Order: sequence, then structure tokens, then C-alpha cells
Amino acid sequence: MLFFLDIGLLYQPGEVPAGEHLLPLGQAAIVREGRDVTLVSYGKTVHHCQQAAEQLAGQGIAAEVIDLRSLKPLDETTILGSVRKTGRLVVVHEANRLCGIGAEIAALVAEHAFADLKAPIVRLGGPDAPAAASYPLEQASVPSAEAIAEAARRLCST
Repeated sequence: MLFFLDIGLLYQPGEVPAGEHLLPLGQAAIVREGRDVTLVSYGKTVHHCQQAAEQLAGQGIAAEVIDLRSLKPLDETTILGSVRKTGRLVVVHEANRLCGIGAEIAALVAEHAFADLKAPIVRLGGPDAPAAASYPLEQASVPSAEAIAEAARRLCST
């Protein structure tokens, strides 16, 4: 088994559970309940999705935020259940869009929940280019909370 961790997450403030804390592989977490649009992400872009959901809430749009926590195994049940509830999906990750997890999740939803979609699936990812060598440039290529909120607003207006 391989485990990858984004070094940028090591500096992100947050709660640390006391004692031993184990997360089951293949079980996503719904970190925010919503009814209008599903935002699916993992790693540091989960925080950006939460920020976008806060912005959207101020405009009357309830975004459900899913933290995948693991990519393989992928929690298909949670993803499909959320999309069936909201009818809209934005997949967010910092890797490039071509051949990425966003494409896999979009295919999963298209195959198993197409009839439940109210709008096309949107994928937000990094540029199709090598990762930048400097931390500020690398962060500039990550989808922002504003871009995520704008994509969700577009989906909710259709």
C-alpha cells in the first residue's frame, strides 16, 4: 500500500483528535451537508471547497462538500448518493484534468446517476503542465474557492 500526503497540509491549522485515530480506507466524509450542488475533493482542495460552500451559503445555495480521503478504494456510494440528492456535481483537485481522478468520478456519475443530473458535470483542476518549482506559483495553480463557487453558481442557475 502507498500513502501520499501533500506537504502543504502539514501546515494547515485544525483539530487534532486525542489518542489513536484511525480512518477507514475507502470511506469518504461528508464534511458539509447540502441540497443544491455536490463539491467532491480531496487533500488541500477540500478546504477550498469548504470556503466556496460558505460563500454559496450567503447566496442561498447549499453545497454539500465531500472529502474523498482515499482515491483507491474510492467511496462510490457516498459520491453517487450525494449527486442523486443534489443533481449537480463539481469535482475539484489540483492535478491536471486530463486522465485525473476528476475524469474518473465524472465517468462514474455519468454511468450510474446520469438521470439524476440537472446540469453537466464540472471538473476543476490544475493546468496541464508540470508542477511549478516555487510554492507561491504552485498554489496559484490550485482551483480557488472563488472559482469553485463560480462553477457551482453556474450549475445552480441552469
